[in-house]
Amino acid sequence: MAMSDVLVIGAGPFGLSISAYLRHRGIEHTIVGRPMNTWREHMPLGLFLKSEPYGSAISAPMPGYKIADYARLHKLDDYEDRVGPLSLERFLGYADWFTQQLVPDIRDLTVTSVVRSGDGFKVEFAEEAPIIARSVIVATGMLNYAHLPAELSGMPDLITHSVVHDRLDKFGGRRVAVIGGGQSSLQTAALLHEAGADVQVVMRSQEIVWEQKRDADLSLIGRVRRPPVQLCEGYSCVVYDSPGLFRLMPESLRAKKALSTFPPSGAWWLHDRVVGVVDILQNHRILGAEAHGSQVRLRLDGPKRSSVEADHVIAGTGFRVDVAKLPFLSAEIQAALKKRINLPLVNRAGESSVPGLYFAGINTAVSLGPGVRFISGTHSAVPHLAKSVGRRAHRGTSLGEPVAEPLAAPVEPAVAESLPSLEAAGSGPMPTI
Repeated sequence: MAMSDVLVIGAGPFGLSISAYLRHRGIEHTIVGRPMNTWREHMPLGLFLKSEPYGSAISAPMPGYKIADYARLHKLDDYEDRVGPLSLERFLGYADWFTQQLVPDIRDLTVTSVVRSGDGFKVEFAEEAPIIARSVIVATGMLNYAHLPAELSGMPDLITHSVVHDRLDKFGGRRVAVIGGGQSSLQTAALLHEAGADVQVVMRSQEIVWEQKRDADLSLIGRVRRPPVQLCEGYSCVVYDSPGLFRLMPESLRAKKALSTFPPSGAWWLHDRVVGVVDILQNHRILGAEAHGSQVRLRLDGPKRSSVEADHVIAGTGFRVDVAKLPFLSAEIQAALKKRINLPLVNRAGESSVPGLYFAGINTAVSLGPGVRFISGTHSAVPHLAKSVGRRAHRGTSLGEPVAEPLAAPVEPAVAESLPSLEAAGSGPMPTI
């Protein structure tokens, strides 16, 4: 059976960054997945990223691989690093260039099973023979966690989650109801309207929260007033973008902040494409949905309407993160994972309670902070992960040895039960993992 020191599962921003760091360190590894598949196949044409361009760069082990570098090399004179917005097309062009330069050997394989095997893991694929890997890194993003509430389930032809649409122009001339008040729902509504659809937004909140335009002041005074980091600007961002600082917080507060920080909101540049343009029902809750001829009728609880009819419903209802939904991890591994609010506890490097099994991105939010929900998290998390994986590869650590650093402190069960899900704390148009 073929052997590999390290297997990286996933070829999104985190997987690409991890592979680039491992390659730079001379660590033999295999990375599998379809490059940027979530972004390429599950986001609509015409989308703009919510994060500013400077916060959308994938971390590389050497300088020269930011989006600004890509724009300069390709003479893209319309690029602005500080004030955005960044189009999906431009971002994918950057990601493809990053991949060609630093991660040229991705294998398009689908992992079907990961089980413990001796001093490592046996990993099976749908397309070819299994391998043995000493360390496995799970960087699969958020696609497995897309959440459709029970009130909206059971009619897949009439009601779909926002992640299934890569084009919205097919809804031109049709009436579409969009559920939710975060960036995903609002930008979907704008794109539908611009494609000629009759759009109705339904949201639980009483008002839309619009983010402020980022501060372009890079003077000393500007930096003191609102310190800029990869994630955002301001002193709270410094904490949320730094796993080391985040891990100093009390465990109950860490768990709450991991999922509730950066609640649903709309990007500043989207405001004029939505407000006064599409019809928005605020303070209305979905009670249920039923087929009504060829349409779907939504039953509502709110001050203005008791129902809404549409040809189709698109649910921007976020994600319910639960590592148990990763189908390839064996029952033995799932049972051995120490978890809090359905996320694996990991140490500073991302290593779980199953030695040699690492997680990156959203799955590490409780341990490393809300910053890992975004592309910016590659800068704070990946260097530590690569260093730890390198130590294991060089010393030949067996599965019987403990993790090198302590896991995050446990969260009391009573606290965990009261925590919000990412459905209530939406974080943008789609995962930035």
